[in-house]
Amino acid sequence: MRIAIGIDIGGTNTKTVIATENGEVLLSHKIPTPSVQDKQAGKIETLLINNLKDLLDTDTARRAMSSASEVAGIGIGIAGLIDRKNGVIIQSPNISAINGVRLGEIFAKEFSLPVVLENDANAYAYGEKWVGAGKDLDNFIVLTLGTGLGGGLIYKGSLYEGPIEIGHMVIVPSGRYCTCGNSGCLESYASGRAIVDRAISSLEKGTESLLSKCCDGNIYKITPEVVFKTALEGDNLSREVFREVGQFLGIGVANLINVLGLNAVIIGGGLIGGWDMFIEELSKEVHKRAFKLLSTDVQILKSELTKDGGSIGAAGLLFDEVAGASPQPAS
Repeated sequence: MRIAIGIDIGGTNTKTVIATENGEVLLSHKIPTPSVQDKQAGKIETLLINNLKDLLDTDTARRAMSSASEVAGIGIGIAGLIDRKNGVIIQSPNISAINGVRLGEIFAKEFSLPVVLENDANAYAYGEKWVGAGKDLDNFIVLTLGTGLGGGLIYKGSLYEGPIEIGHMVIVPSGRYCTCGNSGCLESYASGRAIVDRAISSLEKGTESLLSKCCDGNIYKITPEVVFKTALEGDNLSREVFREVGQFLGIGVANLINVLGLNAVIIGGGLIGGWDMFIEELSKEVHKRAFKLLSTDVQILKSELTKDGGSIGAAGLLFDEVAGASPQPAS
């Protein structure tokens, strides 16, 4: 039995799996992504390598790897524009300290294993096609709701290796500032960061909300999880924030349906727990804005890989690369 290590490096957390060739996850691990604002403060690639070494040195990892005949390699997904051929991160809006780093080469040299580097949402889309909700679909988009908003496309049954920077489609001309340097991007209205920014902005204007009493009264420590919790408690502002996420996601999804002719849109990522808070508004916008002929049969699906989609997909891409053909799930 061969195994691969799959790593999903997000703006907030780094998720790692050890997976088999049929997509079975033997180990799943999550830790905060190293916070390095500038390379002079410490090399983020070194911190990432040390984190993986520490994980592989645990008894849990040793047990997971003990029955393997071979470690096929390491697949890495990370948000941003990727030079796949050279294993270089061109630009990662949410992890700027890693821009220009030849991460694929560095990991390959450190661990003496083949390494594949891919955009995190593309990896997530591959995972959904391999062992997730997209197994029986040929044309679908995956949207990953996390710190930012990523997108990956499966077209005619295969991963489309373009940028698919859905989070940076301009939805509101001259709208909110985005970390990519533009303004009005979808990510600025539908992401973990957008949720926090929208909540804090409203509180600063004096909107009454349970959020003002959270985090010991320090509204600048609010997280998406805090907003979700108060939304469940019936807080009007928190519920409105999630409805707004659904509205703008729906506008973006309608545009994608009109352009690409999809079988489905699969939504995953770290904020998928808020599905019930935004899906109704999202569906309304799609119904209102997408061409009926194109949208009638399009499914809006919740990811089946809600915990480890990106890291599972990264492992699958590694198997694909070393085998020269896509790995097959167990029947």
